[in-house]
Amino acid sequence: MDVPDEDEDDLEDIIRGEEPEKIQDRDKSEEEQDAPCWKWTTSPCAASPVKSFAQIHGYDYKFYHAQHMKGYYDTWIRPHLLASLLRDNDYDFVMTMDADVTITHKDVPLEWLFNRWNITERTSIALPWDVETQIWETDYIRGKDSRGLTVLNAGVVIVQNLPHTLEMLQAWGDCPTETRYEGCAHWKTEWSHEQRAFSEYIRYDFNPDGDNIVPIACDDAMSWPGATEERPGPFNSVVLSDCNGNFLRHHTWHKERPRGEFQDAVMQLMIRLLQDKVKENMDTILTEERKERKGGGGIA
Repeated sequence: MDVPDEDEDDLEDIIRGEEPEKIQDRDKSEEEQDAPCWKWTTSPCAASPVKSFAQIHGYDYKFYHAQHMKGYYDTWIRPHLLASLLRDNDYDFVMTMDADVTITHKDVPLEWLFNRWNITERTSIALPWDVETQIWETDYIRGKDSRGLTVLNAGVVIVQNLPHTLEMLQAWGDCPTETRYEGCAHWKTEWSHEQRAFSEYIRYDFNPDGDNIVPIACDDAMSWPGATEERPGPFNSVVLSDCNGNFLRHHTWHKERPRGEFQDAVMQLMIRLLQDKVKENMDTILTEERKERKGGGGIA
């Protein structure tokens, strides 16, 4: 097997092919790491944790190591790949997570989260509100588009297999060509790339019913506990949004944390399962003495 270049994009997927709905969940690594994300055994990225989550709930799973798009930042593969996964497979939903996203409650199924986030039969895409950050000792705040609305973070993306979704993904992927959106070519290589292009252009044109594009609460799917206390954090920035990643934690600054959090989450889940198993078998585990034991007299 040919070994890919380290600057290529890495994508990981989970898919569900069972009733009542079919779900694919894809984890995507965008940023360069000390060890590239496709080297699962040495990388700090969260590839195998996503696979374990898929196995727990019966979702299909795939890992994609996508090729570089010439002239584009590598994360621009996202809308094209999402469209391909929906178009070429019999999945109702596809969910992507960046490799620096961790799942805090592995026993909670996606269907429950979809209900919590009000994802309806008309929803084409759902993704979380981004955190706002301020450059240390300046007044510059990042996290808003040119209209002053908080941007949506593409570290977690859920898409539903609908005609409207495919039309939206086509417009998103073609945005930098400027055939429809003048100025979008700026985001081909400028941070935050396809994420910013979605918030600048796509979300304003593809939400006719109000729930075609669903924002997920920042506190549910962004940042981590204590992020606002890091002053300054990496990149000379301060997190202003007090989001704790109650269900999905996005470690935009700390790429080394996903592996440790995965281990903690698995141990917590195992302990809960063991406790439940003990409760189920109390009749064979627990022995109650029928009368009070008297002291002395040796062992009876």
